[in-house]
Amino acid sequence: MTAGGGPGAGSPIADRQARLAKVYDQEILPAYAARFGALLLARLKSLEVSPAARVVEIGCATGEVTRALARLFDADARITAVDEASAFIAEARAKLEAAEDARAPVVLQPATPFALPVEDGAADLVVSNLAAASAGDLGAAADEIARVLAPGGHAVITAPLRGTWTEFLDLFREVLRENDKRDSLTALDRYVDALPDGAAVAGALEAAGLGDVRIDVERWEMLFKSAREFFFAPLVELGPLPRWKQLSGRGDEMQDIFFFTKESIDTYFKGRVFAVGVVGAAASGRKPG
Repeated sequence: MTAGGGPGAGSPIADRQARLAKVYDQEILPAYAARFGALLLARLKSLEVSPAARVVEIGCATGEVTRALARLFDADARITAVDEASAFIAEARAKLEAAEDARAPVVLQPATPFALPVEDGAADLVVSNLAAASAGDLGAAADEIARVLAPGGHAVITAPLRGTWTEFLDLFREVLRENDKRDSLTALDRYVDALPDGAAVAGALEAAGLGDVRIDVERWEMLFKSAREFFFAPLVELGPLPRWKQLSGRGDEMQDIFFFTKESIDTYFKGRVFAVGVVGAAASGRKPG
């Protein structure tokens, strides 16, 4: 859920990142990011990685996975955790300083998934919970992961796959069709087609030169009491909602489409919760040694 690239203070991106950082642990972590993080850690524990490994974490957010890594590795390890949002770095630093069970030392730095502050071949392990897959160019992020990995080193990343948000997207498509928004329907189809499936995630790691690629997939639901709760949930409002709005047009046209979509959700799910599916994947690969 991190976004931007070193935006200045007071910019819209920086303001959005600050809002995300403040609500992340309460609103986004429990039903979404923590589930992906659990997939990542389960995959990691199945790999043969030294307790004294040199570890790089891409997109540490508020430091939940970072803290788990600091517990998992020992005092001889070296963990470099990066995030492109300074607000997330601050939250992660506070969480780590309060942790009494951390063993491995952690260095927190601002950086993007495409320019890691790590020398070629300097990492035994690279992990990323959502950030590398959400950076806009998974192939480029995978190339950067492969660059910093030492021969024999492992990478573990998580990603939401196509099929996430399907319940909303199906109703959204129906509203666009009923209102004869042909251009928006075409744009929506392209948006959905561009969402990665497991083969695309595996292919990005393989194209970067990693081998022994494996993907674990898990499905779960997020529950919302109403359309209003869904649209105002920080996970949605500060996540994919701006992109969905772009697909539907501008100004009054966009407002009308989302009004009708809200009405459709509340009509279809009257008296029931709005259950929205997530398809989560953890993918791992190894740099040939």
